[in-house]
Amino acid sequence: MKYIIFTLIVCGCTFFASCEKDSLSVEMHPFGELSTGEPVTLYRLKSGNGSYMDVIDYGCRVVRICVPDREGVIEDIVPGYDNIKDFEFGSERFFGSIIGRFGNRIADGKFMLDGELIQLTCNEILAGRPGHLHGGEKGFDRVMWDAEILQEEDRVGVQFHRVSPAGEEGYPGNLDCKITYWWTKENVWKIEYSATTDKPTIVNLSNHTYFNLKGANGGYVMDNIMCVESDYYLPNDIHFVPLGPSLPVEDTPFDLREPRRIDHAIDTPNEHLCNMRGFSVTWVLRNQTGELAKAADLWEPVSGRGIETWTTEPGLLTYTGRLFSDKVVGKGGIPVQKFGGMLLETLHYPNSPNHPEYPATTLYPGQTYYSSTEFKFYTK
Repeated sequence: MKYIIFTLIVCGCTFFASCEKDSLSVEMHPFGELSTGEPVTLYRLKSGNGSYMDVIDYGCRVVRICVPDREGVIEDIVPGYDNIKDFEFGSERFFGSIIGRFGNRIADGKFMLDGELIQLTCNEILAGRPGHLHGGEKGFDRVMWDAEILQEEDRVGVQFHRVSPAGEEGYPGNLDCKITYWWTKENVWKIEYSATTDKPTIVNLSNHTYFNLKGANGGYVMDNIMCVESDYYLPNDIHFVPLGPSLPVEDTPFDLREPRRIDHAIDTPNEHLCNMRGFSVTWVLRNQTGELAKAADLWEPVSGRGIETWTTEPGLLTYTGRLFSDKVVGKGGIPVQKFGGMLLETLHYPNSPNHPEYPATTLYPGQTYYSSTEFKFYTK
């Protein structure tokens, strides 16, 4: 079936809809202003079956993903904020955002690139050691992106575009980035990342959306059932960066090769668990080919909602919100509970530029960085 789109402009807001009642569509709505006065726009990507996702052009953030449970009840499954003021100034900086130029951490904020020492901004200190986290003080999450609506027969989307200037947060080269969010009739959220550069640099893009399959304010997620396509994980030091070599998941709390409750072995003595003070880990995925492959399956028994994660990336990083508390006031003025969200972050490994044995994150002029991840929502 082909879809015909028409446009209406009402009160300065543009709405896109299909002539088919139950077809895919995109809506645009004002989402307030930043402290700089810049207007923010929300894009609602609708499947036509009642499910949808909301994204904004500030930090390419996901605001909501609304999908059914096994009884057909549609509910938002994204913990976080619902207004631009909190996204800009709230205590949890990364809710729903794009992460870049480099996802997760780089020890000391420095690395060698073609014989040159590169020093990035350091925006955190852990155990007395400075580090670079998620792109620095002003990462990709804290900037506005240009947006273009996309429409195809079986999916709708928004493509965000921005050029990160040379020297931003210390990174060399102008990085021309495109982030595309697709939403399909089958309730699949697909992310496509692409970038080019005019000077050698590093790139490791990801998305920082938390999920709670019980609902946005559903509380404890460690009782979800999870399976990860991985035989090895990367143990971290006390600075939250990988020590280096991977270790087998066998006989550790991270052995999720078969479906298990996430907290099935949370009390097991484990140095990595102790260092991270909770269930936060980077898995070395079995698929290292760069082709799209299944990475994990997360399922919540009461609602019946699940997510299959597929990616071209070599790693999967999870985090279950151990720092959430009453100080993190989320949607509807309700605090986001400790362990109240699951992060499924697909990426190259943390601190990769300082580990030549890890899959490379260097991008050269003439090359195109490309990465893709799919979150397939289902019920059973």
